[in-house]
Amino acid sequence: MDEINFHEKNDTRLNLRDKNILVTGAAGFVGSNLVPELLRRGNRVVCLVKPGENTFRIQGLDCRIVYGDLLEKSSLVDVVTGADYIFHLGALLGGGTPEAFFRVNYEGTKNLIEVCLEQGVKPERFIFASSTAVMGPSGKNGFLDESSPCRPMSDYGRSKLLAEEYLASLKNSWPYTIIRLPVVYGPGSNGGLYIFFKLLSKGIQLNVGNLESTICFVWDVVQGMIDAAVNANALGEIYILGENRVYHFKEVCHTISQILGKRPVKILTPYFLLYGISFFFEIYSRLTNTVPVLTRKELAEYLKYHYWRFDTSKANRDFGFNCRYPLERGAKITIDWYRQNGFI
Repeated sequence: MDEINFHEKNDTRLNLRDKNILVTGAAGFVGSNLVPELLRRGNRVVCLVKPGENTFRIQGLDCRIVYGDLLEKSSLVDVVTGADYIFHLGALLGGGTPEAFFRVNYEGTKNLIEVCLEQGVKPERFIFASSTAVMGPSGKNGFLDESSPCRPMSDYGRSKLLAEEYLASLKNSWPYTIIRLPVVYGPGSNGGLYIFFKLLSKGIQLNVGNLESTICFVWDVVQGMIDAAVNANALGEIYILGENRVYHFKEVCHTISQILGKRPVKILTPYFLLYGISFFFEIYSRLTNTVPVLTRKELAEYLKYHYWRFDTSKANRDFGFNCRYPLERGAKITIDWYRQNGFI
């Protein structure tokens, strides 16, 4: 993956430097955007990658790639040794059984921390990448924040909540910060909103109903994670990262279409057709050992619960988080990357 420098020239927030940093899930979408930024700041980065996982996103970077499994504690001993910071992004995102989500997202997190404790490793901060899926939908008019009761509607959300609760049980002995991510998009993504970028580039817009969501561009996610990692206010806290507004699905499609220079044909898409498409994605992902663009469970979740509205102001209050890449700007960068890399 090409080196990305996404900061303004006058950016002075370079206080995470010359550290030994472990990134789990480093070959994934968010991880592969985080790693080059950590390297740019002069850190030494160890990337934990699952055996057989495609590392195309981080190939050529000056990092150490180690193959290991969160479910095999012996494979984690080497990578945690000497870690000053740990960004735990490794997770099962979709296409798994309830048991698989539980094992990877909860037990895998527990294994990683237990290995650290057994080896006498206590990082300055452990950043845990969670999801707004732990909170569930917001309803049509309200917003959910970090203090809202958690009502996850998916196996993924439930497994992430279990991991959060485990971290909370260690609050007095383990220096963690939890980052809950909404819909994230940007360079390197082949899931989430990518399918809509792809279709819109072909002049097709699927009408999937009335959906509203908080979103965040991946470079803003990276900046927010790093800022939280070095901020004392964020110790033991939970944060939602995202733009300080919500987007209707039609607005997202309109913005992408404008940048692409397309006037898409709008197609009313019945549920059974979307269900068939998502089933195909799941089969393809199993065959290629990749994360499915859309699963049947995710489809049912989003069509049943249309509103995913989250208040992101806590991160701004505690460590000055702001999205410098609103949708119009972030979508332009994403489209340029997709074009340059043959994704659209």
